[in-house]
Amino acid sequence: MKQKPTFVTIFTDTQNFHLVKDVGQLPYFMYKTEGYDAQLISYRNNKEYPYLNKEVKGLKLTFIPDKGRVFYFELGILSYLWSFSKSIDVLNLFHFKKDHLLYLLLYKILNPKGKTYIKLDMDILFFKNYNAFLYSNYSIKNYLLKGITKWMFKLTDVFSVETEEAKAYLQKVYPELEEKLICIPNGVDNLYLDEEIKLRSWEEKENIIITVGRIGTLQKNTELFLEALKAVELNSWKVYILGPVEELFQTYIDSYFEINPHLTESILFTGNITDRKELFEWYNRAKIFCLTSRFEGFPITFPEALYFGNYIISTSVSSSLHITNNGEFGKVVKTDAREFSLAIQECITEGFLTSKRFEDTLKFSRANFTWPGIVKQLSDKLKEDA
Repeated sequence: MKQKPTFVTIFTDTQNFHLVKDVGQLPYFMYKTEGYDAQLISYRNNKEYPYLNKEVKGLKLTFIPDKGRVFYFELGILSYLWSFSKSIDVLNLFHFKKDHLLYLLLYKILNPKGKTYIKLDMDILFFKNYNAFLYSNYSIKNYLLKGITKWMFKLTDVFSVETEEAKAYLQKVYPELEEKLICIPNGVDNLYLDEEIKLRSWEEKENIIITVGRIGTLQKNTELFLEALKAVELNSWKVYILGPVEELFQTYIDSYFEINPHLTESILFTGNITDRKELFEWYNRAKIFCLTSRFEGFPITFPEALYFGNYIISTSVSSSLHITNNGEFGKVVKTDAREFSLAIQECITEGFLTSKRFEDTLKFSRANFTWPGIVKQLSDKLKEDA
C-alpha cells in the first residue's frame, strides 16, 4: 500500500481555539479531504484540547517540549526538525517571521525533496510598511533583513495570502514570487456545520444585528460601532454584541448607557460565548453582521457570518472587499461613525434585505469560503512539479 504523504504544521502557540481556526483547519482538511497524514506540532498550552474529540476528530496534535530560545530561534522546533525532517513531505509555517529562515534552511538541508509552505496570514498593511522600511535607508539592519527576505523566498515553495489585493501587491513588489504565490482565504468547516446546525430559512431569520470579537480592544474599535448606533432608528431591530468585554471598556459601556438610556433594550451584550453551537446559532438568527475593526487580516468571523447568509457591513480592512465580492454581499465604509450609521440605517430599511439576496449570499459562501474547497487549491499547488 502506498504511504500517505505527510503534511506537518508547526505552530507552537496552539491553544484549543486555534483548532477551529486556520492553524488547525488547514492540517485537518489536508488529512480529511486531501488524503495527507497530517499533524499539528505545538507546545502544550492548554490542559485539555476538547475540539480534538469532535470538531477536528482525526487530526494528530503532537506536543513537543519547550526548550527555550537562542536569539529568535525556538530550540524545541530545531530539535523536532533535526529528528523528523526526512519524514515530512510538506512543512507548513505561519506568518512572515525572521526565525523561520533557520527552520526552512534546516529542513531543506535534511530533506531537499521536501516542500515548504508558508501561510502569510497578515494584513496587507504589514507588507507595505515592511517594504517601505526595508528601503527607507541603507543601515546594516535593513541590509540583513533584505537578505533574510531573499533567502526565505528561495527556501519556500508555496506562499499563500488571503486576498487578491495582497497577492497583486506582493507579485508587483516581489516578482520572484509570481509562481509561488496563491490566494486562499479563511473559511468554515461546512461538513461540521451541515451536521450540527439546521440552517434557518430567510423567513425564520430575525431582525438582529450582531458583531463578534474581543469587545473593547483597540483593534476591534467597538466604540465606533456604539457611536454609530446612536444615530440609527432601530425600531424593532435588536443589536447583540458577542464576546468577552475588556475590563477597562466596561466603564465606557456604563457611561454610554447612562447617556443613552433609550438604547438599553435595543443593544445587548452577551459576554463570552465558548459553546460553538451557541455562537453559530447567533449567526443563524441574525440578518446583519458588523465589523468596525481598525485593522484585520482575514478574520474567521467573515466567512462564518457569510455562511449563514448575514449581510456584512465592515470598515475598509484588507479582506472586506473580498468577503463582500466588491460590495455585492455587503457594504464597505470608512472608519467613521456617521458613515457606518448611514450604512446600517439603509440596510434595515424595509425592502433592502431580501430572500434573493440571502440565497445569493449562501451560494457565494459555499463556492468560495469552505475549507474543503480552499485546501483543494493548496493541495493542487503543492502537487505541481512534484
